[in-house]
Amino acid sequence: MDKVDYIIDNSTFSLGKDIDGQEHTSKELQELILKMVLEFDRVCRKNNIPYALGFGSALGIYNYHGMIPWDDDIDCVFDYFDLSRLIEALKKDLSDEYTFDCYENDHRYNVLIPTIKIRHKNSFLAEKTRFTLPNRCGSENGFFLDVVAFMGVPENKEEHLKLIKYSKRRMPLYIFLDAILRIHPFKLKKKLKQFEKEMAIKYKDSKMVSQTIIIPFQNWDGVFSLSFPRDVIYPFKEYDFMGHKLYSFNNVEEFCRLRYGENGMKKFDGEKWYDPYPNEKRKTHHLKKYSLTRKK
Repeated sequence: MDKVDYIIDNSTFSLGKDIDGQEHTSKELQELILKMVLEFDRVCRKNNIPYALGFGSALGIYNYHGMIPWDDDIDCVFDYFDLSRLIEALKKDLSDEYTFDCYENDHRYNVLIPTIKIRHKNSFLAEKTRFTLPNRCGSENGFFLDVVAFMGVPENKEEHLKLIKYSKRRMPLYIFLDAILRIHPFKLKKKLKQFEKEMAIKYKDSKMVSQTIIIPFQNWDGVFSLSFPRDVIYPFKEYDFMGHKLYSFNNVEEFCRLRYGENGMKKFDGEKWYDPYPNEKRKTHHLKKYSLTRKK
């Protein structure tokens, strides 16, 4: 068997033309995103705050020891009960090259998306969801890291789904007020955040954990698991990632198997590892308009 235990793939994928009409590739974007991750890693290490690269980034660790070649973002995970410490650490130590938004800092923040967004100031990104989930914080619209709180959830899947439905049922009204009428749904946000806190406390000792239950986009086609055994996620552990040591889940392989299934994981053909993911689906998905080098 090949001594290398990951896929070697130097493919590049077009991002299309930026706002200045220049063509760029996924590798150029990933250099910027890696720089952001290393800054987040620095802040977390300095303040002894555990974090993990999660979801597609965890799959990238298992398959590629880095980002999936066509991926255009990175997801970071932290424990819900470290939220206040993480916010203070970002306020104090995050480089001036970046900014961050969250509900706890600015009640205009959309609570249906990841708990914190860290943005690169000297770039520009208009996401494909910018009309239905606009950024109301008035801050930068640069490329970002999604930073998501993990919390205990019910050990019974049906009970877990009931919690997610709490925010799903409120999502149409939220979007109608926020995106259509341009009215900030402050009271609705407050209720969702209070519900999140109550459930995090209620299930803090659960054997199952998952991303915060107030993010409604969780139970879509192709998801094999919504929650994971606590010992698959914690404690976070270091892995090789694009030539650096960064943290991810305690058992990345099992996480990927539970989340993405065997067909999402690397295969060995007798000579080399390969990715079974269909070629026609290998494309970036966040970019509508962008610039890697300047604000709009």
